[in-house]
Amino acid sequence: MATPDTPPASWLTRGALFSGKLLVIAVAVVALVVLLARLYLIVLPSVVALLLATLLHPPVRWLSARRVPRALATLLALLVLLLVGVAGLFVLVPRIIQQVSAAGSNVQAGLNEAIDWVTWKLPVSRAQLDGLLQQGLVFLKSNAGRITTGVLAGANLAAQAVAGVLLTLTLLFFFVKDAEQIGGWLLARVSPARRETARAVGLRAWGTLSGYLRGVVIVALADAVGIGAGLAIIGVPLVLPLAALTFLGGFFPVVGATLAGGVAVLVALITNGPLDALLVLLVVLGVQQLEGNVLEPVVMGRAVPLHPVVILLAITAGGVLFGVAGAFLAVPVAAVLSAVGNELRLRNEARVLETPPSIEPP
Repeated sequence: MATPDTPPASWLTRGALFSGKLLVIAVAVVALVVLLARLYLIVLPSVVALLLATLLHPPVRWLSARRVPRALATLLALLVLLLVGVAGLFVLVPRIIQQVSAAGSNVQAGLNEAIDWVTWKLPVSRAQLDGLLQQGLVFLKSNAGRITTGVLAGANLAAQAVAGVLLTLTLLFFFVKDAEQIGGWLLARVSPARRETARAVGLRAWGTLSGYLRGVVIVALADAVGIGAGLAIIGVPLVLPLAALTFLGGFFPVVGATLAGGVAVLVALITNGPLDALLVLLVVLGVQQLEGNVLEPVVMGRAVPLHPVVILLAITAGGVLFGVAGAFLAVPVAAVLSAVGNELRLRNEARVLETPPSIEPP
């Protein structure tokens, strides 16, 4: 029987209770992740549609304020978005193919120059490097069938990709057209006592998504223009493909910029030699420093208040679960979760401060 002198629960008991709670949370998180992974054909289009909705909402709201019907304004904005995307593909893809074909003649000469530089700087003979290259070519030839099989297996996913695109466009249309109705319907399902908190959390999430997409497009475009201009001045071929790769890499914070810069340096090394590769490396580092210290804080603001370690872990987890699309969507999802958690924490602290202290009777 417990007495007033009974000691408090031991550290082992407290640890067991805490571990049990963590285990329950972990099981719930794993179950949620597995469910989302199985429903990726619904989850990914929904998240992409939400991101694009933040991009289309301002022009649609502007058109609606000028008495353009909401449905017509949404349709016009969606058509403009599609036209811009298709026009970009038709303009860029032929030029990229042309530049890749034109650069093929310079690859062998540049590769020989790079090999000569490596053999001069390092204790490696030309015969050893040629042997490594031959082994690589033999490996590719021996695995050509397997690679082709993988490509054909990937082609079977084309139907799912088309379905995903159509679902994304449909969801995007309704997310923009009926944004107020959807928000009102969701708020109506929340208890009146928590409705204001839900509204604030929703606005915070929407603002985070809007700031992220707007900022990442501006930063990626600035990186592509800056690095592309540097490559053109140095005289490196494949300027347009490398600039496009840099722009796409901007949508994968930390990781994408590093990989795109490494590819640009490698192309410069193979085609132009070590000196131009060093110049390209300086250009890439300079542009990335300008982006990280000047442009990104101004443009992104506090839209993505995440540490680089959190960003890396989020991109890795998204890539493991959903592939490239998951890696692309991991950072905005993590940013939204962080913003929502911060909003709830601030409101809880404000509520605690507003609660008067209880006065015990004498």
